[in-house]
Amino acid sequence: MYPTIRTGTIKVRAASWGASERYNPFGMNLALMAILGIVLQASAAPRTGTVTGQLQTREGAPAAAVRVFALGAPPPGVRPEDGTQYYTVPPPASTTVTDEQGRYRLTNIPPGRYYIVAGALGQATYHPGVDDSNRATVVQVTAGSTANMDFKLVSQLGGRVSGRVRPQVGPSERVVLSAVRLSEIIEMPVRPDGTFEFGHVPKGSYLLNLFPLLPGLGSLAFEVGDADITSLEFVKPTLHTVTGRIVVQNGPLPNGLLAFYTNESYVAATINPDRTFTAHLQSARHRVDVAGMPGGYSLMTVRVGSTDATEGLTVGESDVSDVVITVSAPRALPRVGGRIAGVPTAQVKPTRVEMTGPIVGKVQANVDKDGSFTFGTLTPGRYDLRVPDVPALTPISVVVGWDPVTVPVTLPAP
Repeated sequence: MYPTIRTGTIKVRAASWGASERYNPFGMNLALMAILGIVLQASAAPRTGTVTGQLQTREGAPAAAVRVFALGAPPPGVRPEDGTQYYTVPPPASTTVTDEQGRYRLTNIPPGRYYIVAGALGQATYHPGVDDSNRATVVQVTAGSTANMDFKLVSQLGGRVSGRVRPQVGPSERVVLSAVRLSEIIEMPVRPDGTFEFGHVPKGSYLLNLFPLLPGLGSLAFEVGDADITSLEFVKPTLHTVTGRIVVQNGPLPNGLLAFYTNESYVAATINPDRTFTAHLQSARHRVDVAGMPGGYSLMTVRVGSTDATEGLTVGESDVSDVVITVSAPRALPRVGGRIAGVPTAQVKPTRVEMTGPIVGKVQANVDKDGSFTFGTLTPGRYDLRVPDVPALTPISVVVGWDPVTVPVTLPAP
């Protein structure tokens, strides 16, 4: 008697093997292979649902090039009018655009309760053809299900909106449409050839933006009426690399934000630990801003070589290097120093100490032969003092005020 192999409610009983089967290398695995096939088929079953249908105009004609999407509905017993404490409008679970016959197909919808919506929230049509989500039909999507939901638009939509991005298209670029009368923003990907299309949208005033944002590239404002809008175009500016360094007078450089701005753009640049920076800017005259630093710090000068650019850094048609931004520190910053004790003569003596804190990040000081160290001036705040050469030493918390600070450091016994 052979054991019974169980998978769910399926039972497979192994049989005795004949002489001819002894030479079949796969004979003894046929039962297991059959079971594995059944299991794989079950695991490959769809885990999402689909909703299809046809959208029509108010007059009954096919509504072509109209956005349709599946929007998560509230739980049973909850209505959208109950308020945001009970229902918050989620992002669409699936979005498509109707074809020339008004047909749509929403795929990969996770199981759940959904509204099927046409147009844009704020001026949308909900299945079965109402403009109020409280009266809309809720469809229950299950794994592998397909529902057919035909309906008509409640209001007349305006013209189609389309355009182009040039000269080149970057990865994952998208255009975003927004309007005062809409309660959502509409995103569409930019195709590899640089074109994009939203289909028909409600009449009104709109703003269009390209993401990721590019310095010097503003929004496009336009009106949608009955006619199609096909002349929208984003011309991406050429960006130039601007590099330089930050110099601080009479103190350390606190953590802060370096930015370059014009009336149309604002570009933030990261200040590296060595106080250098790199920014990518369009051709324009940029003001320089150093913000987020403690009180008493201020921007003094901006220079490009021997040229003063404090009132504006001009970026032409080429890269700009050797930009020096000078920042002044408050007067009479406190001095911080100390001495290391407990260093056995047979061991290597520590060569440096570090202080880290949320205000200035990390600063280092060398250790003299007698074990003393001096950081010079520091910005008031809380710091952790470490000796990198002695990882067993617990960090020492140091609070720096406006008076000089002396920190005794005793190393642990070896």
